[in-house]
Amino acid sequence: MIACDYLRHSGNIWKPNEGQALKKLTAQKWANIKGKLHCPSCDARRRAEAAARKVEEQDMQETAAPEMSGKQKRLIVLALEDAWGDGASRYRDAYTDKAVAAELGDGIRAGWVRQVREEMFGPDGGNEEIEDIRAEIEALGRSFEVGLAEHRALYDGKIAALQKRIDGICDAVGPRAGKVPA
Repeated sequence: MIACDYLRHSGNIWKPNEGQALKKLTAQKWANIKGKLHCPSCDARRRAEAAARKVEEQDMQETAAPEMSGKQKRLIVLALEDAWGDGASRYRDAYTDKAVAAELGDGIRAGWVRQVREEMFGPDGGNEEIEDIRAEIEALGRSFEVGLAEHRALYDGKIAALQKRIDGICDAVGPRAGKVPA
C-alpha cells in the first residue's frame, strides 16, 4: 500500500511523491530506465535483445578483425589436425572452434579457426561429446517416461482402492456421510 504524499517543488508547485512508488516497484523487479518503468517481462526481453546485439557486434568485430599471420595459420592447421576426426568429419571430444582458438592463444580468434576449418576440413559437424550427451539425454528421457508410467499405474490402483473403501463406508453410514467434514 502506498500513502498519498505530495512534495513542494520550485515555484510553489505540489507534485506527487513518486519515490515511494518507485521504491516498491523496483523491489518487485520492475526496472526504471531513463524515468520510464518497465515490467519484469519487458525488462527481460530488453536485456535479451541487448545481449543479442552485443553478440552481433562481437561477430562483426571478428569478421572485421585483422588478417592472421602465416605463423598463426600454421598453428591453426596443426591444432585442427589434432582436434578434427577425419572419419566422422567433426571435432573429436569436446573441441569447437572457440576451444581450439582458446587453446592456441597467441591472439588467435575463433573466426580464424572457423575460416581455416571450413577451407581445409569442411563444415562443422559438431563434436563427439555433443552426440554422446544427446544420446544420454534421450536414454534418460525414455527411462523417465517408463518409470512415470509405472508409478502412475501403481498410484491409480491405490487411489481406486481407497475410493472404493470410502464409497463402501459412505454407503454403510447412509445419507449423513456426505455431511461429515473431511
